Amino acid sequence: MLKCKHIAAYPEEYLAMFKAPKDGTGDTLREFVNAIERMAGPSGLTFRDEHDRLKFKGDVLEVLAELFFTRFNSDPALGLTDYIPINIEDDYGIDAKGTNANNDLAVVQIKYRNNPADVVTYADIARTFTSGVLQHRLDPSKSKNVFVFTTAMAVSRQCTNVFDDKLVVVSRNIIKRAIDNNRNFWKRCFEEVQNYVSYHSGDSFAI
Repeated sequence: MLKCKHIAAYPEEYLAMFKAPKDGTGDTLREFVNAIERMAGPSGLTFRDEHDRLKFKGDVLEVLAELFFTRFNSDPALGLTDYIPINIEDDYGIDAKGTNANNDLAVVQIKYRNNPADVVTYADIARTFTSGVLQHRLDPSKSKNVFVFTTAMAVSRQCTNVFDDKLVVVSRNIIKRAIDNNRNFWKRCFEEVQNYVSYHSGDSFAI
């Protein structure tokens, strides 16, 4: 069952967003991002402030990231096993952690971008790396142990220059290749979200 707790705040909205791609209407990353933008837009949910609006967008991507890494956990290039989301009160730059293909601890930063050209910055990844080493005993001598899951096209040049082989960037194009028009993936996603909602609410939320 999904470990990410964000669904509990908006169960029906999460079900709606994952139902459309499951049914074959909106089963690409671009269309899913558009659905997030609509849900967070003026005619969608009501938020207290802009911070909460941006947090909602990031939270949805964190749910998608858990579903992604769970489904593709055996991929030698980007797979993670033992995927565990980090509680918000413990989030100082890390959104999740897991075990990479080398059987080493890896940390995950998840960055939502509506504009694909808005790259992930060095400051973002520096916080992830520092928190990993100081709080989670990430081994700074290991490679492929800092994962970035993002709807941006890339990370900044500073990131790649400094972190080099430690960095695994699961970028917009990589995500697209894996999930666009992948009906089985989206079907499993909806089932996971529905199971989470049913377990925590006692209702099926069949829509």
